[in-house]
Amino acid sequence: MAATRKELMLAGMVLLTIPLSAEIALRVTHVPFEPQLYQPDRDRGWTLRPKTEGVVAVETEQQIRINELGFRDKERQYEKPENVLRIAILGNSWTEALQVPIEKTYGAVLEQLLNERGCFPGKRVEVLNFGVAGYSTAQELLLFEQEAWKYRPDIVIVAFYSARDVSNNIRALNNTANPAQSPYFVYDGEKLVLDETFRALPAVQDREIRLEEWKATVTEHVRVLQAINAMQRFGKTELALAAVQEKAEQSGVDNLEYGIYTAPTDPEMVAAWHVTEGIFHRLLDAALAHNVQLRIVTLANRPQVLPDLAKREELLRKLGVRDLDYADRRIREFGAREGIAVTNLAPALSAYAEEHHAYLNGFTARNLGMGHWNETGHRLAAEVIANDLCRGVGTGVVTQGGAQ
Repeated sequence: MAATRKELMLAGMVLLTIPLSAEIALRVTHVPFEPQLYQPDRDRGWTLRPKTEGVVAVETEQQIRINELGFRDKERQYEKPENVLRIAILGNSWTEALQVPIEKTYGAVLEQLLNERGCFPGKRVEVLNFGVAGYSTAQELLLFEQEAWKYRPDIVIVAFYSARDVSNNIRALNNTANPAQSPYFVYDGEKLVLDETFRALPAVQDREIRLEEWKATVTEHVRVLQAINAMQRFGKTELALAAVQEKAEQSGVDNLEYGIYTAPTDPEMVAAWHVTEGIFHRLLDAALAHNVQLRIVTLANRPQVLPDLAKREELLRKLGVRDLDYADRRIREFGAREGIAVTNLAPALSAYAEEHHAYLNGFTARNLGMGHWNETGHRLAAEVIANDLCRGVGTGVVTQGGAQ
């Protein structure tokens, strides 16, 4: 028996009432939902979405805002004011630092310290944060060549997290959630060239990028869609983590990050180091072309700063190495050969962790020693970098970092 017009109208009203009621309930209860922070990008794989804001739960819950030019930083302008010295920091999630308030990130603390100490007489220092989660050194190079130089920095710091950055620079070892969408540099004979394979992906085509931006804009104004989007992202994240774990198990190691604590013998890791050093060469050329000083800061990996020495010793025995500093030494020696100033954070941060029995990673009893830096970790990193900048900026002197 066919439904009457009245019955159809009633059914339609019910269908409209359910999502409307849900929308009202979500708004009244002020349930926070994570904004869509990232967008596909044809040049670098992905970028942060300009002017995006909301509550993000990444190890901790933080109120996040991305500035108008697409970075987690205060508002900046391309034009550099007079009597300002600018430092641009290129990095991944450790520099983006969604886990702490923006004023507690090591970039923000570094800016404050350099101005308080007057390390550059007659100059006000601005430290610009160009960190984007998941970025490899290859993407950081592209970011500098395409965007960061426009801010006219005097110094560019590459924040190098060796536990991930070396392997993420080649397709075969990249264990991020979406390695296919990352750009890579490869050697064509002796020449380092960009592998543009990622640009053929549907996700980075202009039509798809516009569609994603439209969907993100609509979602920002509809709480029901935010809830659905959050659930979908959670599911994708779980699948991605499972895929990474499966890849690690198939490769016969417990943790893919451990490969940087010893001289490489695996052909893929040998290739990864070769490409990484090639990218640094190109970064140096790009910096010199814009009259910018290049510096490298090797960030302290989690095992290097464990306050529990017994756990460190256990890992050393497991890996069959005498220390956890191979990558730091290699980068330091590379910098010495190429005239690039290098700061290793691990010695000072490790000493602090031991002396104070303090965890520099993690935020609760459940994740201490895991995840990203907490506020103490960021503060210490800023202090070490500030010390080295105040002692030797512009000299090309290679330093190991340390508290004054």
